[in-house]
Amino acid sequence: MATYKGIQGFSIQNLSADPSNPIEGQVWYNSTSNVWKVEEFSSLGSWATGGALPVGKSYLAGCGTQTAALGFGGYTYPPPVTSATSEEYDGSAWTAGGTMGTARKRLAGAGTQTAGLAFGGTDTTYSALTEEYDGSAWTTGGVLGNARNDLGGAGTQTAGLAFGGFNLAFGPTPATRRTTLTEEYDGSAWTAGGALPTATSSMAGAGTQTVGLGFAGYNTTYAVQTYEYDGSSWTAGGNLTTGRSKPGGTGTQTSALAFGGTVSGGGRTAATEQYDGTSWGAASSMSISRNNYPGAAGDTSAGLAWGGRINGADTTTATEEFTGAGLVTKTITVS
Repeated sequence: MATYKGIQGFSIQNLSADPSNPIEGQVWYNSTSNVWKVEEFSSLGSWATGGALPVGKSYLAGCGTQTAALGFGGYTYPPPVTSATSEEYDGSAWTAGGTMGTARKRLAGAGTQTAGLAFGGTDTTYSALTEEYDGSAWTTGGVLGNARNDLGGAGTQTAGLAFGGFNLAFGPTPATRRTTLTEEYDGSAWTAGGALPTATSSMAGAGTQTVGLGFAGYNTTYAVQTYEYDGSSWTAGGNLTTGRSKPGGTGTQTSALAFGGTVSGGGRTAATEQYDGTSWGAASSMSISRNNYPGAAGDTSAGLAWGGRINGADTTTATEEFTGAGLVTKTITVS
């Protein structure tokens, strides 16, 4: 009778802890947790728990990478308070950063942890304010040409991109206030860019000012649309599998993630999709369904989700880290 050792060339190990560097196809028994495990390749990636925020926030913005992220502004509840604080993530824990000059929620962000950009949002009304972060303090930048909230953002501190959202001057209802406006930042001033094909609010963004990506959001319904920006105009990309607004987003024009958000019927989702520059496909879901939160820059190999809105008006401190396609350890279920 054939044995596992005879087929694979090695025996199944009995270990008190998972091996530090398992190889594909390796099987072992974890005697501490009393389960069988196997190392296998996953094209869907995986989410893991990261360090919790000091306080739960939703409607915040962010930028940076999985190991050097920056979150800022937003809304804490209860009680309902618009925030001016910022938080820095080092890959394992969040610590307090500099305080913004103006407390805002429903804003957008771009850049890095040491060269961040915050723009738009709501303070007492729709805001055109821009603030720049140097790794310790916020200073005032050039104002947007059009005050708005629930807008998308991408790019860097010296080459930012703002698109879509709600513009107060456009009318008395959300439907009339939704905008196609795009603006580009050069480090000191905003100028008009190419208009979105469809007026959309609550979009996610990724990429740069000249190779940008805007996706999801809400137009007349929960949007599946993806738009690609070339520095002057937007063109249609591949549609998301599931329409959603207020998701997290991260990555580049050819390697992006969309995760969480609000879906048809008003419920929140944990579903994740990944973009290859042409089409969206399924990835592993987060452990928590949420909306109204940011994602850190990077690509489909390393994403970050933090904060957001969960049940009702409640906010969460939860952080999750995404690792792209590769080897993952799975527990073998024996019945």
